[in-house]
Amino acid sequence: MPSKVLLIEDNAAFRNTLADVLSAEGYAVSQAPSGKAGILAAQSQMPDLVILDIVMPGMKGTEVCQYLKQDAQTARVPILILTGNDKDGQDVACLDMGADDYLTKPVKSDRLLAYCRAILRRTAGESREPLPARLEVGGLALDYARKVAILGRKEHSHLTPKEFELLYFLAGRTPTPSDRATIYREVWGVEPPSEGALKTVEVHVRRVRLKLGWKSDQWLVSVTGRGYALIPTAP
Repeated sequence: MPSKVLLIEDNAAFRNTLADVLSAEGYAVSQAPSGKAGILAAQSQMPDLVILDIVMPGMKGTEVCQYLKQDAQTARVPILILTGNDKDGQDVACLDMGADDYLTKPVKSDRLLAYCRAILRRTAGESREPLPARLEVGGLALDYARKVAILGRKEHSHLTPKEFELLYFLAGRTPTPSDRATIYREVWGVEPPSEGALKTVEVHVRRVRLKLGWKSDQWLVSVTGRGYALIPTAP
């Protein structure tokens, strides 16, 4: 069965050109001319990959990306961003908003296809089933749609999306530890490019502990030689 690709792009000529390139490669392509239409299409079709333009009238591509990644139904669908902005830090900004990779316009056909193949290989076999909208581990509850951690009766809504994703990932694996590379791969959606990227995981762990008032031996625990684990703390 061919992989399903959803194109969300307001420029009809450019969108049709991309669709022709992808169709010729054997992908099953659907199109959406706006951000809102793209969200509805993603929710109804559950594609294997979304290719999303950043600059669109009305709902911007950044908003679409964030919406799809925050919605438990579509959070696991990989997103390839198309951007006309190649300024320093744009790649980090795209990845931080939840995208799996990005390409700068103008896009060459062979490069686009290579990125599509790479993302689909990387996510092959991964479940497209909706994530649980709420995870509960001991006295901790994680509301995925609102990105809120509820500890006891107190809601903590000040976690960044990546901090919440890290906590949510570890909660789903409790009490099994995960090493830094696995956490980066699952939370940031790409292979860690450097040791610096792995240190980013450490920084996010420290921030989660600080914001939730946890010590290093409570809840978010460091496991020597094995990474981090979320382990419920006895009251």
